Amino acid sequence: MDIIHFSAKEVLEMAIRIEENGVEFYTRAGNATKSERLKELFIFLAKEEKKHIACFEDMDKRVESNDLPGSIDPYLEEESLYLKALANSRVFTSAHEGKRLASEVHAEQDVLQTAINMEKDSILFYYELHNAVRDKDKTTLRNLIQQEKDHLRKLTELQKNFLRSSV
Repeated sequence: MDIIHFSAKEVLEMAIRIEENGVEFYTRAGNATKSERLKELFIFLAKEEKKHIACFEDMDKRVESNDLPGSIDPYLEEESLYLKALANSRVFTSAHEGKRLASEVHAEQDVLQTAINMEKDSILFYYELHNAVRDKDKTTLRNLIQQEKDHLRKLTELQKNFLRSSV
């Protein structure tokens, strides 16, 4: 049974917000640092987030509108509340969350770990949403998850290289 609370368009809107806040986080953190190495890292990560925004916007152009069926099972409201709470607490769906987090990380290793955690949280959020979209929208959601997994792989490799070079 599908828990139909979100269309693919709504999921993409959330995904775009998450990435926009990631751009804000990396841009603000880059502007605040005096370390050239750290500044370069933040610029790279902001560019990665911008690539995701472009990808998600392109995907958004290809999906159907937000038309949902007229009735939704009232017993599924708890699932909807869980997903909204997950989005609000674990990923960057609220405005200016990137700015707040940027003020909390300063070291290169910290920003890499924060970025990795952001990607993991985004992947978890999208997996949870998988049961909240119509069958015809699941392909779009699987594409979002793949994009985030690719970004996580890049960040993990960057972290490994950073750890090797700082030893």
